[in-house]
Amino acid sequence: MATMTNDFLMTTGNDSASNAIDQMISLSVLDHNNTTNQNSNILISNQTSTTRKISSPSRFRTIENLRRFTWNNTGPEKLVRAEMRIFDTLKSQFQGRYINVLNDTQKIWTVCSNLTSKNIPIVLIHGFGGGIGLWSLNLDQLCVDRPVYALDLPGFAHSTRPIFSLDPDEAEQQFIDMLEEWRIGIGLNERFILLGHSFGGFLSASYTIRYPKYVEQLVLVDAWGFGHKPDNWQASPMQRIPPWLRSFSTIMMKISPLAGLRVAGPFGIHIMKYFRPDLRVKFEKLFNDDRILEYLYHCNAQVPTGEQAFRTISDLLAWAKKPMIDRIHLIDERIPIYFLHGERSWVDINSSMIVQGKRDNIYVDTIKEAGHHVYADAPDEFDMYLKRILINRN
Repeated sequence: MATMTNDFLMTTGNDSASNAIDQMISLSVLDHNNTTNQNSNILISNQTSTTRKISSPSRFRTIENLRRFTWNNTGPEKLVRAEMRIFDTLKSQFQGRYINVLNDTQKIWTVCSNLTSKNIPIVLIHGFGGGIGLWSLNLDQLCVDRPVYALDLPGFAHSTRPIFSLDPDEAEQQFIDMLEEWRIGIGLNERFILLGHSFGGFLSASYTIRYPKYVEQLVLVDAWGFGHKPDNWQASPMQRIPPWLRSFSTIMMKISPLAGLRVAGPFGIHIMKYFRPDLRVKFEKLFNDDRILEYLYHCNAQVPTGEQAFRTISDLLAWAKKPMIDRIHLIDERIPIYFLHGERSWVDINSSMIVQGKRDNIYVDTIKEAGHHVYADAPDEFDMYLKRILINRN
């Protein structure tokens, strides 16, 4: 059986409704600010590669402001157990670590495997409301022939909860600077493949613009935040969403996108079962129970600082206030970019096609029958796609 310590080994052993919830809340809900009293057992660099001006406190929320969105029915221990139940189903060996950032005031939870491989490493960044556990259908295959690093974004899942700026540019930059500190702290001083899903794809592109030196290849899986919000947005992919849910989106933007799940407290997992029964089906290859729902609940049911940062960066949840399509030309042209979409996803593929027309080394592919969560909707096809496109050392 797997065990959990600060530095541990994890050993193993209806579409329209789904898309609607994907668009409004994408996955699920939590916070984990109590991990700051835990120590990481790897060498951490306290030096950051950039120095940024500190904005006035009025540009930031406080933890106290955000606690009102929570009903305590979760905690770090429950998240640890939920995550371990997922990793118990895997065959490969994984090591979990906290990486200190922001002068040791915050920690980014990271799971690694096959670090002795000489092949090009891959870094996985999950989407809004997600966590490392969502890659469980793909991790065994990915770590067969290369080092794998999967991290929980700051403010999400197992990582701690920094306070983000209320300014969209500053909030995005906070994410990016912490990702760079994470790279330094984990000791990833060689070129790597950066793969991001949804919001993680948006941040991956932003990181590659700012810190291109170590990015060998950029893979964007149904990336959020690239296209502009259309003038007729209510008749765009949003038309798949029931009118009541569109109104709900506007209300939640004034509070917090997943506030309803936290307000439900002990009933949160039952709410997820009602709204997202498809999630259990996606992961039946590994387990035929509710553990993925329990994991996602405990990933999102606490102080929502990352969620609030996403709200700051987004426009009505479905688009970015500063669309990546206006900036992606700033990515170093030596870095190939691969866009992968789900045929049934609510994310518009048109922005990827537009970007493809601007450079020679940009590629766009689609996996049939897959929705927004391509890696879970069609895990075998997703793995075959990665085997075909990922760059190897030789």
